[in-house]
Amino acid sequence: MAFDLPTKLHWYFYFCFALENFIGKFQIKWAKLSMTLHLYFAKKYLMITLVTFAIMLLVTFLIDLVEHSRRFSGSINFKGLFYLTFLNVPKSFYDIIDLTMLITSISFFISLSKTSELIIVRASGRSIYQTLSAPFFVSLIIGCVIVSLFNPIVASSSKAYLNMKEQLLQGGRAIFSVGSEGLWLRQGINSQNSVIRATLANVDASTLYGITMISFSENGSVSRLIEAESANILENSWQLQNAKIWPIGPDLNSEKKAKFYKTFSIDSNITKEEITERFGEPHLVSIWNLPSYITQLRAVGFSMRKYEVRYHSELSHPIFLAAMMLVGCAFTMKKFIGNRKSLAIIASILLGFGFFYVRNLAELLAEGNQLNLIAATWIPAFSSIFISLGLVLHMEDG
Repeated sequence: MAFDLPTKLHWYFYFCFALENFIGKFQIKWAKLSMTLHLYFAKKYLMITLVTFAIMLLVTFLIDLVEHSRRFSGSINFKGLFYLTFLNVPKSFYDIIDLTMLITSISFFISLSKTSELIIVRASGRSIYQTLSAPFFVSLIIGCVIVSLFNPIVASSSKAYLNMKEQLLQGGRAIFSVGSEGLWLRQGINSQNSVIRATLANVDASTLYGITMISFSENGSVSRLIEAESANILENSWQLQNAKIWPIGPDLNSEKKAKFYKTFSIDSNITKEEITERFGEPHLVSIWNLPSYITQLRAVGFSMRKYEVRYHSELSHPIFLAAMMLVGCAFTMKKFIGNRKSLAIIASILLGFGFFYVRNLAELLAEGNQLNLIAATWIPAFSSIFISLGLVLHMEDG
């Protein structure tokens, strides 16, 4: 027995080594197979996403084209109408990007159910969560690309669209901007253009402070300079307080001709509603410029709450888009027959709209300071993820 012990140990260690080698090779092959499946699902999901996005872009463009042709048919030719529609399409598509991602997810999982690919993969021992990992991370990446690259395109095209639309509707228009030196405005009235700078403003933009106004004549030369302590914005006029006016001309001694007024009224087509409305449109500022723009608004005195909500909403947007993918999966991952498939699709769309409504409602409450900023923008995104995962688990076990 003592003689046989080394031999037995030798064969025992040889068997262990062979078994370990076999298991290692099997694990490598299984890992390669797993990676191949991940890449396959990711590629298929990405292709369906691109096709769905292209279809929704085309539908959005056609709807906008019909709407703009009805609205501007008498004031613009077809080329201008096409360009105006082209400028508005990015924002229109951005507004329905969540619904588009939901439709993408439904299409993807219905295609897997039709070909029984999902059933085969699950029968091989892979859980539904392993199958979902590739589409989930692709959705996150697509969301990050949309927010980081497509969002600035939406902001710039929306500005160009708004300026072109105002030209068609109003002719002369007021232009607004916020910079490090304060609030800048430009107006055209009675064949005279004026550039106005204000260092501060109250919350509702009814009073501006630190006013400097430069007026230009029809030939483009400076005709008047006004500096005032403040300006109350009234209907069709501004009432300046403690204003000093310098007439400017080639043969004038401006300082000698300057006059001081305790109160002075000037005609204006800029209203406080117009100012607050223009500075209440956060989609005109790209996500990369929002932090500095919020700082500038705070320095001027405007409320920056809408912009803060918009900033955090955009940061959490990729997570919400991934949640839309899970919503589409929850009801369509099983192979339904007949009317049950239609009911599953309707249930997915209704749940997606429910999440979308709750998210928008929370953001509206946050804009009115009735809800915490972080809670309103991040909790709906993460809760949508967790609820959808719970539904997936329930449908998997059921």
